[in-house]
Amino acid sequence: MLKYLYSTTESLLITVTLITLIYAAIRRTYGSQALRYLWAGLSLGLLISGWLTAMRHVVAWNKQLNSWLNVNQQTIYLTVLIVLSSVVMLILLAIFGRKDQSPMGAGGIAACCFAGLLVCSLAVYELPGIMSGPFDFDTMGKGTLSQEWFLRFGGWALALILLALYSRYIYRACLALSHRSMVLVLLTVCLLINDFRTTAIILRYWASNIKRIPWPIRYNRQQFPWVSGVTTFASTNIFLFSALIAGLTALIPIRLFVDHIHVTQPYDNKAQLRRHRFNNRKLRRLAVKSVACIAVFMVSMTAVKAYATRKIELSPPESYSVTEGSIVIDLNNVNDGHLHRFEYTTQNKIAVRWIVVKKPNSGAYGVGLDACDVCGNAGYYERGSQVVCKRCDVVMNINTIGFKGGCNPIPLAYTIENGKMIFRLEDIIAGETEFRF
Repeated sequence: MLKYLYSTTESLLITVTLITLIYAAIRRTYGSQALRYLWAGLSLGLLISGWLTAMRHVVAWNKQLNSWLNVNQQTIYLTVLIVLSSVVMLILLAIFGRKDQSPMGAGGIAACCFAGLLVCSLAVYELPGIMSGPFDFDTMGKGTLSQEWFLRFGGWALALILLALYSRYIYRACLALSHRSMVLVLLTVCLLINDFRTTAIILRYWASNIKRIPWPIRYNRQQFPWVSGVTTFASTNIFLFSALIAGLTALIPIRLFVDHIHVTQPYDNKAQLRRHRFNNRKLRRLAVKSVACIAVFMVSMTAVKAYATRKIELSPPESYSVTEGSIVIDLNNVNDGHLHRFEYTTQNKIAVRWIVVKKPNSGAYGVGLDACDVCGNAGYYERGSQVVCKRCDVVMNINTIGFKGGCNPIPLAYTIENGKMIFRLEDIIAGETEFRF
């Protein structure tokens, strides 16, 4: 769940911010009637994104799509379209949209058309990957509509809901702000930052000399030594770009909050004064909610990501005795209901691990190799009273440990005699195939 929460936020935050600022800038410049161009662009972007998602998930269609326009080419064309449409839109706004509620005219219509094209391009750039989420969730072989699928869907959906709220709050803050020029300046800066990021990313296709890239100039490392560093920086620092654009956008609600701490509007009586104070409180709350959303996103992309991707250390193996071709474990050492890990090194220098846990409210034991058919030999660890797969973070049903299927540990035969749990050494050695890599 946490993985899809932070990854969806990380992928969409820049796109949602830019589209929101474009909507606010066009609305303030040409009025609400101009938004129809943006809605047309967004609708077209959603349709194209849905079509690309469907094409990529049907083998025959995906093969046909790649023969016509592969993913690398799609990225390049979209980047060029984003850069060109953003530059042209900003130039047209500077010429034909110098004040609030400017007349549309031919120049205004052209600016709105390029704004709609930019919204469409931004949507198609990111949305196919996001729309693919519910179809690509890693459920460890348990299929759609399983508990694992719903947990991942919950993180994915929560991120989209938070992004929608954030977009609404920022949009309203932009409209309420008395300084239209601030919205346009921040939009310009954020678009230029994104243009640099996307252009730097596609340089890696050029540097890789991928076939069918429609550029006449061939990459040469001696002639363009800076390319590798720039494209690596842009590709590996998405959080930096997201934080920078979100931080700049946060200036809008902060300015809105500061402008409405005190009543500055003229009033004739106390009733009007109370009305102004009420409106100021509403706008301050709007500003606080906007900044709070940005803070949540920053926490999601830092603390939540760090927690979800933290390195889990397996507990050290415990002691046992070896007698007459068998491994013997005293039941008193594994009767506490906690996970116990054991390890045996074979003649091939392969360490075979297995786990033992007493099942709750039962005299039975969950026993299996510290590996499964789905996640390999990543191992299991104890989190509170739960046994969790280290690789996929799926919580095991302790009562099913010892049975085949899903992410359960691979069953390991044992017997119990005279208060001892006994494993045949040959069964342990047979498990070394699971731990060779």
